Amino acid sequence: MAQNTARQIKVQPQIEHEPRTLHTKEVKTYSKRVPLSRLEVFGVVIAGLMVMVLMITVISAKITLSKAQYNLQQVNQGIVSLQNKNVDTKQEISELSSRSRLTQIAQNLGLKMNNQNIRNVSK
Repeated sequence: MAQNTARQIKVQPQIEHEPRTLHTKEVKTYSKRVPLSRLEVFGVVIAGLMVMVLMITVISAKITLSKAQYNLQQVNQGIVSLQNKNVDTKQEISELSSRSRLTQIAQNLGLKMNNQNIRNVSK
């Protein structure tokens, strides 16, 4: 080894230093769940029941509203058809009571209109 030209490096062992801490107690964490008390369970059950009752109430109100809207639509359709019928009847009355038609019927029956017998009355 005397003829070895490589340098000999002395390796010094490193000493691991632990960091110094002020507190030596370790904090232990537990992953256990905290049990619920009877009051908490009762509260959760009551809240769940209230939510169910409110959901049922909202759904029934929505159904009632839909039925009322359907009935309103049926009534409105009935009103429109009755108004159309009234308009048709008024038109028929005006056609039947027109002056030209009444004059023609009077002539067919042999009646004459005498202008001397017509008097205008005004208040």
